[in-house]
Amino acid sequence: MADSIPLGKIPSGLFIVTVADGESKEGFLASWIQQASFEPLMLSIAIEPERPVLERIREIGCFCVNIVGHQNNGLLKPFWGGAKEGVNPLDAVETSITPRGNVVLNDSMAVLECELRETFQAGDHVIVLGEVVETRLLKPEDKPMTHVRKSGASY
Repeated sequence: MADSIPLGKIPSGLFIVTVADGESKEGFLASWIQQASFEPLMLSIAIEPERPVLERIREIGCFCVNIVGHQNNGLLKPFWGGAKEGVNPLDAVETSITPRGNVVLNDSMAVLECELRETFQAGDHVIVLGEVVETRLLKPEDKPMTHVRKSGASY
């Protein structure tokens, strides 16, 4: 049924969500991220439940949303196509660590540091609700990238 309606034509941004715990850091390409509240400022992320990064976000309690702009120096390339066994895409990009311990991708347009507030099951995905506690605009002249899927039934 999802292929018969234009759900895939809903545009979304392109983001790389990162989570870190000391020396260990992970990241994944996400497109299902939306603002969820003004006060407090919150956002929601839909994540497949089998992604290991979901459990890391639950354990650590914070994460970082790196907003990908058009001037990204190939930032998406290591993340495109999903996780690959034994390969950490963060090793292929320049990063820095914030005072809160989050991973920032230096070629991002902007960064939203979040604290986990809640997770809940929503069909075949888990919704992660995070409160935005710190923001940085790294490339004020840049514009965010958007993405439109071919189908409402798959990525």
